[in-house]
Amino acid sequence: MPCYIAAVSTGSANAGDQTLIPPTERLYDGSSSAEQFVAFGEGFVQGILVPRAGLQAGEVFLDVGCGNGAVARALTTRIAAPGRYEGLDIDSRSVDWLREHYRNYPAFNFTHANVFNKMYNPAGPVSAAEYRLPYPDATFSMALLKSVFTHMLPADVNHYLQELGRVIRPGGRAVITYFLLNDESRRFVSLDRDEIKMREEWAHDPACRVASVVVPEQATAHDESRIRAFTANAGFTISEIVYGNWCGRPSLLGLQDVMVLIRS
Repeated sequence: MPCYIAAVSTGSANAGDQTLIPPTERLYDGSSSAEQFVAFGEGFVQGILVPRAGLQAGEVFLDVGCGNGAVARALTTRIAAPGRYEGLDIDSRSVDWLREHYRNYPAFNFTHANVFNKMYNPAGPVSAAEYRLPYPDATFSMALLKSVFTHMLPADVNHYLQELGRVIRPGGRAVITYFLLNDESRRFVSLDRDEIKMREEWAHDPACRVASVVVPEQATAHDESRIRAFTANAGFTISEIVYGNWCGRPSLLGLQDVMVLIRS
């Protein structure tokens, strides 16, 4: 599910390395053209990672849920030695494509996470609540989870936050997008203004709402107070929350809520 943000001027799709733009059939991130693919990646970097999380050239950057590489492509012109990039995704076809097309970028590495997700990887042998991120402790200075926790259930989110706390260095940052349930978003949903129709309480946990009871991971919304508790327990402080327009509230940011964390 895309995490739209406010438009940022990025020039044409001819700017940058065109070989890193996937073919049309791989544009499953909400983009339908090369121009949109470039704009989504550049826009997220220019609109969020740089001004809100202080992205620097020397970051050791973890992109959990790297998808088809929109953010990775934008970072090829921003991350420089001694910095490097690690992308992780449950879609093996995307990881294969990225590995092939980033051969000329030795600082960019991609790993397949064969984790169960009823929506995106139903054959995965390991649950998200048991999966260990395949990196040593305190490896990364920055992490991004864009449109990841919007497809995960509460116990899985809690575990992933604990894993982030393990692999991010003290003082490092994490940028995570959510659909957060709070008094305001619930009010907008009750007025039928929400773009993402998450009206169903998940049967196992009424504090989590889903768009589909058949495939809960299609889209998930999490109680904000509980996410705050998960975040603190994982060793992070919240630097900023910017709310998106998924529930119908006005927002210049875009669809999803964005949370910026600092590792204590």
